[in-house]
Amino acid sequence: MITDKINKTVKKFNMLQKGDFVAVGVSGGADSMLLLNYLLSIKDELELRLLVMNVEHGIRGRSSVDDSAFVERYCNENGVPFECLKINAPKEAKACSMGVEEYSRKRRYEFFNSAGADKIATAHSLSDSVETALFRLSRGTSIKGMCSIPPVRDNVIRPLIECTSSEIRQACRNMGIPFVFDETNSDNAYSRNYIRNVVIPDFEKLNPSFEEAVERFIENCCEADAFLENEAERCLESCRDSSGVSVEKLKAYNPAVSKRAIALLAEESGFSLDSLHLGGVYELLNKTGKYQIKDDAFAVSNAKTLRFARLGDENEHSFTLKTKAVDYSDFLKNCELYKKEYQLFCDCDRIVGSVSARQRRAGDCLTPAKRGVTKTLKKLFNELSIPIENRNRIPVLVDEKGIIGVCGICCDERVRVGSDTKTVLLINSTED
Repeated sequence: MITDKINKTVKKFNMLQKGDFVAVGVSGGADSMLLLNYLLSIKDELELRLLVMNVEHGIRGRSSVDDSAFVERYCNENGVPFECLKINAPKEAKACSMGVEEYSRKRRYEFFNSAGADKIATAHSLSDSVETALFRLSRGTSIKGMCSIPPVRDNVIRPLIECTSSEIRQACRNMGIPFVFDETNSDNAYSRNYIRNVVIPDFEKLNPSFEEAVERFIENCCEADAFLENEAERCLESCRDSSGVSVEKLKAYNPAVSKRAIALLAEESGFSLDSLHLGGVYELLNKTGKYQIKDDAFAVSNAKTLRFARLGDENEHSFTLKTKAVDYSDFLKNCELYKKEYQLFCDCDRIVGSVSARQRRAGDCLTPAKRGVTKTLKKLFNELSIPIENRNRIPVLVDEKGIIGVCGICCDERVRVGSDTKTVLLINSTED
């Protein structure tokens, strides 16, 4: 019997404990009605407290309203508490600039979580898992993506995840469990319906047990993914440095491991990488530069360290100058004190016109004092390993002839303090 199969799944994945409060997502379809009846059948044995939660998405007009009413009547007849959330998914999704399916899923789980239950039971089946795997495969995915729908995720449990849809419908008929039919399931304009109604039946012509075969493949992917995740965690810990991960160490690992480690580092930084962007970030291991993930999210490499950062600050920064002119002899006498208070020193008499502070600009360059070589600010900042996201906040000091220095870093050879200096200009600059 299918009940034995569900029991085996629940036990294998340790889904339920005695006394659990379980919120059950019930749409009225065969899958969710079988799930509800299964939980009702073990309710007393496990001392479960059940709450049926239904979402009326406002997509199918009267049919959708009738389905919710059907679930409510069934709950009343069987003494199960019932709650319903009514939304207008198409309208609300558009207002949030989200797809209807994505928005609906978000609202469903927000609703389910609002119950404060120990467990949230959903009626995802093996057929749903197979459809998800094929859908992701058609779009391009990784081993992790092919793990499809997990039996347990946090407090979400899926007791029917090893049962096919045909098994579930047959069980409902055999056990006299009523259910409703969603007429949109036959519309093959929807990708998932096309997979369910066309693709899978075609595969079943080659192998009548196609869904079970995919189930074994998913299990293999899950095992491989778990191993890869463990190796990637070890890799990431061994490659960490003070500002990210060591490029040299990361490159020494197998690409599958180092790519997964990069994905883990991105997650820690609050970013999510798909396979395309992961490949782009991986290429940074062989060069210096940055790679845009989305909007202001970037991966940054200086050939030594890889890290993730937000570089979206394109605003013009303004700075306030604090200056003081002192005799050279006074400067030498109080040098250590002045170094604590001021960020830059230069020969006052070599300055042309007035001094101002601005943020860096493309092509900026200077000749650092006593180094005898001209450098772009970009190269200078790279040498000093200054994070890209901080560079626009470093004041660049200029006079009417050009750059005289960079606050806190160096002055230009043209205005450096020397033995012939008479007056030293002390400069400090802060962002407004």
